[in-house]
Amino acid sequence: MFDTQSYNPQKLVKQILISIFISLGTIIAIFIILSFREVAIDLSQFQPIWLIGGFISIVAAWLADALRLFFTTKAWGKTITFRNSLTSVLSCYFLSSITPSATGGSPAEMLILNRSGLTWGEAGCLTTICGILYQVTLLILLLITVFFFGLQLTIRGILLPLLYIFLIFYSTLIFLLFFFLNRVDLVNRLVSWGMRFAKRHFPKLKFSEENVLKWVNEFFTDFKSGFRILFIDKPQYLFLNIGGYSLYFIFFFAVSFFVLKSLGVFVPLKQVLANQIPLYLVFGFLPTPGASGGVELSIGSVFVSSTGPEKISLFILFWRFITFFLTMMIGAITFFRVLFAIGKKITKVVPSTRAIIGDETKYSNE
Repeated sequence: MFDTQSYNPQKLVKQILISIFISLGTIIAIFIILSFREVAIDLSQFQPIWLIGGFISIVAAWLADALRLFFTTKAWGKTITFRNSLTSVLSCYFLSSITPSATGGSPAEMLILNRSGLTWGEAGCLTTICGILYQVTLLILLLITVFFFGLQLTIRGILLPLLYIFLIFYSTLIFLLFFFLNRVDLVNRLVSWGMRFAKRHFPKLKFSEENVLKWVNEFFTDFKSGFRILFIDKPQYLFLNIGGYSLYFIFFFAVSFFVLKSLGVFVPLKQVLANQIPLYLVFGFLPTPGASGGVELSIGSVFVSSTGPEKISLFILFWRFITFFLTMMIGAITFFRVLFAIGKKITKVVPSTRAIIGDETKYSNE
C-alpha cells in the first residue's frame, strides 16, 4: 500500500511561485499605494547591522523548535538525531508556506519522523498533539501579556473572539479525534466504503484491501497509544512542548524588534512580542498559501503607528524576507534533499511500522 500523500517536485515549484507571487504582490502593492499618496521612503536612519540580529533570532527559533521535537520523540522511547529533527521542522515550515492554511506542514513532518524511526501512527499522534499545543502556547502567551504585563487589548474587541474561535475549533477537533480513536470499527467501515468508491470510479488504482485495513488499524492503534503516553503516562512532555514553543515564539517574534531597530525605530521588546501574538492565533485560518497577503497587511497595520508610513513598507519587506522567504528557501533545500534521497521524481512513501526504506537510502545515514 502507498501513502496517498505524494510530492511532485514540479508541482511544488508551482506552489512556491504562487506563494511568493501573493506575498511579493502584496508588498509591492503597499509600496505603490504609498507612492500614490506621495509618501517618501525614509532610509535616513537605516542601520543594516541590526538585521544581523534578525537573522540570528530566526535561526535560534529553528533550533529551539528542533530541540523541542528532538526531546518529544523520547516519549515513545525513540531517539532521532538532532539533524533529522531540524530537517523535520524546516520541511514543515516549507510545506506550510506554500499550502493553504499551512495544511502541508504536518504531512511533511510526519514523513521525516517516519523515516527517522517512528511509525506512521506515532508520527501522526505527535504531529497532531504538537499542532494543538502550538495554539495552546500562543493562547497562554496572550493571557500572560494581558494579565501580567498589562497589554492594552480590549476583551470585547480582540481577546474574546479569539478565545471563542480557539475553543470551538480545537474542542471540535479533540472530540472527533477521541470519537474515532474509540470507534475504529466505524473507521474501518468508512475506509471500506472509500476503497469501493475508488475501485468503482478509478479502476486503474491497484491496492490490497486487506493491506489497507491492516495499515489503518496499526495507525490508529499507535495513535491511541501515543495519546495515552503524552496525556497519562508522560505528561511532562506536554509541558516540555509548551516551553519549547514559548522559546520558539520569543525568538521568532524578536525578528520584528531587530528589523525595527535597523530602521531607527525603537519599540520595547515586550510590546513587539505582544503585538504579534493575537495575529498568529488567526494566521493559521487564512486560506492563502503561507497566509500570504493577510500576514503582510496585518503586520503592517500593527506596526505602522510606530514606524510611520515612511518606513512601514521597508519594515514589511525586511521582516517578510527573514521570516518567510529565507525560511522557505532553507526549508525547500532541506525537503528537496529528502525527496531526492528517496530516489523518485514523484515520491510516494510506503507506510510501515519501521522507518527503513532501503539500506542505501536510510535517512539517518545520509
